[in-house]
Amino acid sequence: MGCFCGQGSKMAENVLKGGLRAAGEKYDVEKFMNAGPDSFCGVCSRWGHVEAKCGSLKMPVCMLWVGRHLTNDHKCNVVGCKANAGQNCTHNVDKCVNCKGNHIAKANCCVKKQEAITTAREERCTWKEREGERRNVTADQQKEPDHTEDGGPSTADAEKKAQDDEQTGKKPEVQVESTPATEGEPSNAGTK
Repeated sequence: MGCFCGQGSKMAENVLKGGLRAAGEKYDVEKFMNAGPDSFCGVCSRWGHVEAKCGSLKMPVCMLWVGRHLTNDHKCNVVGCKANAGQNCTHNVDKCVNCKGNHIAKANCCVKKQEAITTAREERCTWKEREGERRNVTADQQKEPDHTEDGGPSTADAEKKAQDDEQTGKKPEVQVESTPATEGEPSNAGTK
């Protein structure tokens, strides 16, 4: 599974139509649809997914009165009704597919809609908290300590000092390590 970005571009449209070839294989491509608990499906009139991910494509449900057709295809059966296709009218008896209440599926008074919105808010808050924690952890991992474990300057500090010395014309300091000489051997002080 992969991700191909190209919002609104001609290339993205072509890839959606013709698929994508990689490593000698052809892959079908579908448009990414961000969906959450408060997403409403225009096919089955239920909450939690979008049309592209609906499992009921062959069995649509009208959000106005639970008819077995897409909402856009809804027509009043009363002769002479001036309501356009897909519009509700006074002749229609509203019925919600989600909670069975006497309202359309997207009505604000629907218990299922309110549950979907509440769940989405909670998930978004949780997601934001996790994202914030992830950013903090990543930032902490990227911070380098000011000094190494043995008390010496960190690599970043040493590099900055070398750059400053170079700009000011100072000669860099040389660290000299020395090991005491044993009897009969010369000292190695200053040889590094």
